[in-house]
Amino acid sequence: MPAFVSRCLRFLRMAVQSLLLHKLRAVLTMLGVVFGVGSVVAMLAIGEGASYEIREQLRKLGPDRILIRSVHPPETSGSHKYVLEYGVTEADLARIEKLVPGISAVAASYEMRKDVWAGHRAAQTQIVGTTPSFREIHHLHLQRGRFLADADLEDRANVTVLGASVARQLFGADDPIGQEFKHSSGHYRIVGILSPRPEASAAVSELDHSVFIPLTTAKLRLDRVIRLEGAGSKSYELVDIHQLAYRVDELEQVPQIASMVRRLLDQYHPQRDYQITVPYELLQQNERTKRTFSWVLGSIGGISLLVGGIGIMNIMLASVMERTREIGIRRALGAKRWDIILQFLMESMVLSTSGGIVGLGVGLGVPQLVTYLSELKTVVTPWSLVLSLVISVGVGVVFGVYPAQRAARMDPIEALRHE
Repeated sequence: MPAFVSRCLRFLRMAVQSLLLHKLRAVLTMLGVVFGVGSVVAMLAIGEGASYEIREQLRKLGPDRILIRSVHPPETSGSHKYVLEYGVTEADLARIEKLVPGISAVAASYEMRKDVWAGHRAAQTQIVGTTPSFREIHHLHLQRGRFLADADLEDRANVTVLGASVARQLFGADDPIGQEFKHSSGHYRIVGILSPRPEASAAVSELDHSVFIPLTTAKLRLDRVIRLEGAGSKSYELVDIHQLAYRVDELEQVPQIASMVRRLLDQYHPQRDYQITVPYELLQQNERTKRTFSWVLGSIGGISLLVGGIGIMNIMLASVMERTREIGIRRALGAKRWDIILQFLMESMVLSTSGGIVGLGVGLGVPQLVTYLSELKTVVTPWSLVLSLVISVGVGVVFGVYPAQRAARMDPIEALRHE
C-alpha cells in the first residue's frame, strides 16, 4: 500500500475516534449538512417531477407535429357582424401543402357538438369530420373495427367511428360494430370503436366522448353555421375548418417549417383568427425553464449547505482551541504541518461526508412522502444524488481548510505551554 494512502487511512481512523469522543456535538454539526443535502435532493426531485409531467403531456401531442386551430378573433370596435366568418380554411390548407416543404401528412377536421340517439338511448357528443390521416397523426388506437378510409371520403359515406364512452352510453355491453345511430343529419353506420383514452388531446378535448365521420360527409350534412343568441339579438358564426394538423418529415425542421406556416397565415389572416401549437418548441422552452428552475431550487438548498459548512468550521475552530496542547505534543514528536492539516481536514470531511450520506436518505424519503400526501409526481435523478454528495464533501474540504491551517501554524512551544 502506498505510504500516502496508508497515512490517509491512519488519519481517517484518528478522525473517527476523535469525533466519537464528542458524539452529540458531531451529530448536531452534521445536521446542517444533512438538511442541506436532503433539501437539494428533495427540491430537485419535486422540480424534475413537475417538469416530467409537462414533458409527457407535450410528447403526447407529438414533437413532430404542427397544430393550427381556428379561434374567435379579438373583437375590435366596428367589427361586429351579423355573420362572423373566421378561422383557417381549405384555401389555407391548399396553400400550405403547395408552398411549405417537408410535410409528410396532414389532417383537417371540422367539429360540432350534437345529440345522437341509438334506439331509446341518447348521448351528447362532439362530432368530428376528418380524414383517415387523423388517426396516424394523433396516435389513435382502435379497440375494434376500422377507422375512416379514403373510400369513405370519396363516397361521402354515412359511416362513423365512436369514442369508447359514447359507445358505452349508446350500446352498453352490446357490440356497436355494424349498428347505426342517428342525429339530425341522418343515420350513420358504425365501423369502428376507439380504445379508451380519458386524457385530453391536442386533437379533441374529449376523445372518449367524440364520434368521427368523413370530412366530406360533415361538409355535406352538418349545418356549418352556428347560431348564437344573446339578449334580444342573434348572430351567426361560420368556420370552414376547426383544426389543421401537420406531421413533419424531420424533427429538426419543425421550427423552420412552423415559422414558414406562421408567415404564410399572417398574410391572409390579419385578425389572428388562428392559433398555432408547436409541441417541439414547447418542449425546448420547457427544458430551458427546467434548467432555470433546477438552478433556483438547487441554490435554495445550497444555502442550507452553506450554513452547514459554517457550522462545521465553527466546531473545527473550537476543536483546534481545545486540542492546542495535543497539537504541540504532536509537533514536538516530529509531526509536520502537513500532517496537522491532513488530520483536521480528515475530521471535517468525515463530518460532511457522513452528513451527506444521511442527507441522501432524507432526500430520497421526502419526495416519496410528498408524492404520498399530495399525489404530486417527484423524480429523483442519479445526477442530483451524486452532485449533492460531491458538494457536501466539498463543503467539508472548503470549510475545514482554515481551521486546519490555523492548527498547523501554531508555534509548538506556545502550544505545549497551553493548559
